[in-house]
This record gives sequence, structure tokens and C-alpha cells, in this order.
Amino acid sequence: MNGMLRRPGTRTALIAVPLVLFAVAGALAPLLAPADPNVGDLAASLRPPSREYPLGTDQLGRDQLSRLLHGARISITITAAVLAISLATGAVVGATAGYLGGWVDWGVARVIDVVVSLPGMLVALAVIGARGPGVQSLVLALSLWSWAPYARIARARVAGMRDSPHMDALRLLGAGRVRVIGRHLLPPALAPCLVYASTDVGMIVLGVATLSFLGLGVAPPHAEWGQMLIEGQPFLDSAWWLAYPPGIAVTAVVFASNLLGERLAAGEERPSLLRLALPGRIRRTARPKAAAGTTVVAEPSVTQDSVLVVRDLSVAYPGEGGPRRVAAGISYEVRRGQVLALVGETGSGKTTAALAPFGLLDPRAAVTGAVTLGTREPLGPDPRDRRRVGVVFQDSAAALNPLRTIGAHIDEAVRNAGRGGRRGATRRVTEELLATAGLPDPAPVARRFPHELSGGMRQRAQIAMALAGEPELLIADEPTSALDVTVQAQLLELLARLRDELDMAMVIVSHDLAVVARLADSVAVLYGGRIVESGPLEELIKAPDHPYTRGLLDAVPRPGAAPGTRFRTMPGRAGIGPDDTPGCGFAPRCALAVPACTTVPPTLEPLVGPALEPLAGSAARRSACLRHPSTSTTADGPC
Repeated sequence: MNGMLRRPGTRTALIAVPLVLFAVAGALAPLLAPADPNVGDLAASLRPPSREYPLGTDQLGRDQLSRLLHGARISITITAAVLAISLATGAVVGATAGYLGGWVDWGVARVIDVVVSLPGMLVALAVIGARGPGVQSLVLALSLWSWAPYARIARARVAGMRDSPHMDALRLLGAGRVRVIGRHLLPPALAPCLVYASTDVGMIVLGVATLSFLGLGVAPPHAEWGQMLIEGQPFLDSAWWLAYPPGIAVTAVVFASNLLGERLAAGEERPSLLRLALPGRIRRTARPKAAAGTTVVAEPSVTQDSVLVVRDLSVAYPGEGGPRRVAAGISYEVRRGQVLALVGETGSGKTTAALAPFGLLDPRAAVTGAVTLGTREPLGPDPRDRRRVGVVFQDSAAALNPLRTIGAHIDEAVRNAGRGGRRGATRRVTEELLATAGLPDPAPVARRFPHELSGGMRQRAQIAMALAGEPELLIADEPTSALDVTVQAQLLELLARLRDELDMAMVIVSHDLAVVARLADSVAVLYGGRIVESGPLEELIKAPDHPYTRGLLDAVPRPGAAPGTRFRTMPGRAGIGPDDTPGCGFAPRCALAVPACTTVPPTLEPLVGPALEPLAGSAARRSACLRHPSTSTTADGPC
């Protein structure tokens, strides 16, 4: 018995017993009450508890047990009505404000602060004083000051989810605000609201009893616990059974409600991610290549095969000393059927460069530049244009709604893409997408929740969602960073197969050159928010030009290295923005740097030989380093 009481679930169940009894007694009061609570017998007035009257009778001869049970019925009805109004109003208002942000969020927050700061009982007294006593006035009065805490809770929960990868995926799929708030934000926002509601039950019951005790609540002759208390007050010395049972009932419900709320307010566990590397290269199947291959140039031009062209992309965030740039002057191009890899350390700006063109950054970000998707520019895009782009986020657990099944996620993506019909037809398309993403037995997988899948299966589910709109471009942000080496290999094989079969353009974001070497056609190396070197993968790996690119390649483990060989690392701290230094951002860490590197900002220029002619076979190779004769402007440059 003692062991059972130590279990958290058992203790919670015991705490909830008074609330359960309160609800059951109120619901079954007409069946359980031995007499009519409003009909009395003056000949039997003030009878003490006995077999005939278990809780005695009042001054009018009415059975106290019947009145106590019907009092529970009235209290549970009023409490349910107040909770329904307050919870629904507060959750919707808070979730909407948290999602929209801006002046709407500011205005709602100020209203919530005002309502929460007002004494609730004074608000109730003012409303009842203006409308008069009665059940409807009581429900309205209690609801007016009960909704604000729910709104505050929902607003805080949604504000934390607003910029999550899951919300970015929904916006990318073209989901409207009503759908996002109603189907994706309200359910998780309701969870903490329901925990608070368990505490609020006791407060509402106490409020109803208090107002009835003051003569402003439920009017006689209806049985209500507060009304029973005020009627039994004159007889406390001679007839204790009139006031004690309703008083004990109110106290038990309030205490049980508070204790249950504390028990339900448990902490959340957060999964950890592992980072593993994977060597080797995936061979692509033989097929016609796009003309001139993938190019990454300083000023790319739109061609017939261009899927995405980015020109002079810059991103800045507001700061205490003014706007702070995190990316500047980034230009690249991706052509149909080709894979571009954006590579760099954490904080280099690679994810920003990939997601900024599609409005998937923090709303505070100031994005400038020219971005062309096919023949249209999607900076500040129409949601319908976003469907031409599929995104696979790094954290699959955060990108998927834990309250919805995998099938529900993909069903919605299919419907948003205009490919669905009736429910059965939509689900068939969903299962086809899951099969395309390499998930065996797609029907059972569609019925599972995200937490029931492994990390690799969740990533494949994300890929299936991204493919729902038949996109021209797929962006994969660190797609293998949380997977073991075996699953990494399978996922990279899948991406390579999709590239070949669907002839899609891809942008792979990674800090793992081993992943890049397996999949990419060309590479753009970023440091401090700028591209420092770009070109075809094989040429760049074979003959890296920029010192930072050489440092990244040196850090890759060599399969044939002798045991005990130390990894080569780059000294210093990674650059975190293009405004860190007036010259080359890598200069503080570069072993080849000279004074000119700290004052002259290098530009991304074609590689040239001693005769100032483009190097043979390297027309697409570019580097931002002052060692090149074409960019060196001082005699003491490191040429």
C-alpha cells in the first residue's frame, strides 16, 4: 500500500477524488437526492442528522443532503460555463496575439495586464450591480476576470512557437493564418491552459459561493452552497449541520483543485541530438547534365536552366547600437538537376543565406537583395510561390507538430498543394509520398505520431512533406546532423535518387564537408556572413584557394591517417558577422594574413594566374582573398 502511495500517478488520482465526487454528485443529483431540495416540512424543521435525514434538515424542514447534492449541480453548471467561456476566449485571443505579433500583440498584452491587475471580486460586484443578481449575471461576471490568465498563458506559449521550423514549414506550404492558429497553435497552447483550469475550478466554485453568500449570486429557494452557508449562519450554535457540510464541500473542492494544479504542472523533457560524420561520395546516375553545370558566381544571371538566382543578399537584425548585419553581398545560382552546398562553421551565415530568400527568418530581420525563383522574385513572396520550394529542417522533432500524426502533416501539405480530393484520395497521395521518401509500410507510418518514429524516419517524413507540392527546389538544412552514420548514408542516397528522378535543384546546408563531398555538384564556402570561395566541388576540394577552405578540408579526418594523429584545427573564434572587421573577416585567424588583410575588404573574383588570365578549367572558380593579383591593391600584399 505504501509503495502505491509513492507513485506520482496514484497520488494525483487521490488528490482528484474530491473533484470527481463533486462532478459525479452534481451530475447525478436528481437520482441521488432522497427528496426535493426546495420542498420543506415545517413539522420536521431543524432535525439533526439521522437515518431518515443523513445530514439533517434546515429551518424550513428541507432535506440538507438533497440541497447539498443539488448545490453541487448548480456549482458544476456555473463552473463549466465560466470555464468554457474563459478558456475559449483566452486561448483564442492569446494564441492570435502571440502569432500575429506587432501592434496586435502589444495591444492585447496591455489589455491582459489591466484585467489581471483588477481585483476579480470587484469586477464581479460591478457587473452584478449593473445587471442584477442571477445565474447569467454570475457567469458573465466571473468570465470577465477569468479569461485574462488563459490569454496570457496561450500568448506566451504561441510566441515561443511562432518562429519555430514547424511554423516556417506551414508558411512555406501556404497555410493561412486561421488554419495555422486553429489547427497548429491552439492545441499545444491549450495544454498549459488546461493545467491552470484545474486550479481555476476551485477559484470559480469559491467565487460562486462567495457571491451567493453576499446575496448576489444564486437566488433562493434554489440550493447553492454559498446560499446554504448564509441560511445556516444564524443557527451555528444550535444546528451545526446547516453550515458545516457546505463549508466542508467548498473547502475540499478548493484544496483539491489547487493541489491537482500543482501536480499537473510538471516539467518537460527535451531530447538531445548527436552529431556524427560520414565519409565517401554518392555516385549520381548517368543522365544529361544541365548546360554548363551549376555555377556559383558573384553576379549570377538568369538562364533557361536557372531555378534560383540570388544577387547581393544582405540580412541585418536590430541591435542596441543600430542594425547589425549577419550576412552581406551573398550571390549564388542553382540550376535544374544540380546540387549547391553552402558550407561553413556555426554562425557563418549558411542557413541565413538559404532561408532568407523565402521569408523564413525572424520577422525582425531586414532582408535586402534580388532573388529570382524561376522567372519571379520571391522576396516577400506570395504563399503560392513558396509551394515551389520544399524545405527539410535540421531538427525534425521541432518541425513536426507532436500532437498530430505523420499522415495528418502530409495530408495538409497535399491539400495545400491542390493535389488532394476526398479524404481517401488525399491519404493515398500521402502514402505514395511516404513510399517515395523511402519509408516502408507507409500506411502504418501515417498513423503514428512524431515521437513514435526514429530521427531518420522523421527526416524522411519531412522530405515527403516537402515533395507534396512537387517543388522545383529542395532546401535541406543540415539534413543528417542528428543521425548515425548508417542512417546518414541512407538519407544521402535518398536525396541523390530524388535529385536524379525528379530533376530537382537542391541547396544543401552543412558544416560537414564529408556530406558535401557525397552529394554536391558545387560549393559556396561562407565565413562571417560572406562567401569566401565558390566553384565546382571536385576542383575546390582538389585545389582549395582560400585559407579558410583549406582549414575546413584539413579538419576532415583522413581514413588512412596513423592512429593517434591529431586533428588540425583553426585557431581563434569564428566570425559572426560581416561588420566584425573592415578588412577580411578571416584575417584574425589566418596564418597568411598581412597588414593589408585587416584594412582592404576582399571581393569574390575569378581565380587568375600570374598573367592575369583565368586559370584553365576554373572559369567558375571564385575566391575572396588578397593573394590574387586581380584583387591585390598594395605592394605588401601576400601575393
